[in-house]
Amino acid sequence: MCSPEVAKVVSERIAREGRPQFSRRNFLRLGGVAAAGLAVASSVPVRVTRAQEVTQLVDLTHVFGTNVPTYVPTDTPSRETTVTVKDNGFYIQRWSFGEHTSTHVDIPAHFVEGAETVDQYAPELLVSPAVVIDISAKAAEDPNAMLTADDIAAWESANGEIPAGALVCMYSGWESKWNDVAAFRGDAGDGKLNFPGFGPDAAQFLLEERDIHGIAVDTLSIDPGNSTTFDVHVAVLSAGKYGVEGVANLSQLIGKQATVVVGVPRWEEGSGGPCRMLAMVS
Repeated sequence: MCSPEVAKVVSERIAREGRPQFSRRNFLRLGGVAAAGLAVASSVPVRVTRAQEVTQLVDLTHVFGTNVPTYVPTDTPSRETTVTVKDNGFYIQRWSFGEHTSTHVDIPAHFVEGAETVDQYAPELLVSPAVVIDISAKAAEDPNAMLTADDIAAWESANGEIPAGALVCMYSGWESKWNDVAAFRGDAGDGKLNFPGFGPDAAQFLLEERDIHGIAVDTLSIDPGNSTTFDVHVAVLSAGKYGVEGVANLSQLIGKQATVVVGVPRWEEGSGGPCRMLAMVS
């Protein structure tokens, strides 16, 4: 998610409260911005499911097209064919789109000046055990429903403590609206957005009590659609974590053990980017 309104809110917040600071815990764990690109696998455990144990491969990525829902309607991607097999012997397209389009990653620099950009971000943080928490029942009742600390407690009561290095995912069932742009944005015609997201209390709990890699949602934003302060973005990205938005097929991971790989372009000074996200179910 990205818009002039978001930029305005963040700028006003920085002017009022000062710039967000990395916690000492996360700064030491990541080794700081300069060291991010030098991190080795031993510094952060990487939990990769061995190929012979994989029973299912789930693509968690929506098709990137010119009609995908976007946080700002004018950010809809466009494309043109520049070279064809018939005329030139090979095929190429030229695309125009924002970094935060379709299934995509928010990297710390998206909200925190001087934080890691996508080209600096430690790759081992993009491989994680998946935790999927289902809030679809309350999302059906409230379009701005939030995944709360109580939801996390209930999940842990049934499944055990969230493992270190996890990507904690909210499943709201919102992906069923993907092909209806207005419905996915939750826009009834007044320009206001309505969709589920993480609650600030859940984000705070995960950052303070669990050693997660990041969070993910099947909606347009890790904050609920009616948020005007973007507290979850500020907290999660300031802690050196990342968010994945617009995730598909999370229902296929509920109650299963899976390792998720987030493949995002490593473009120069990127604030994130469209990703191909895959889950290896064991």
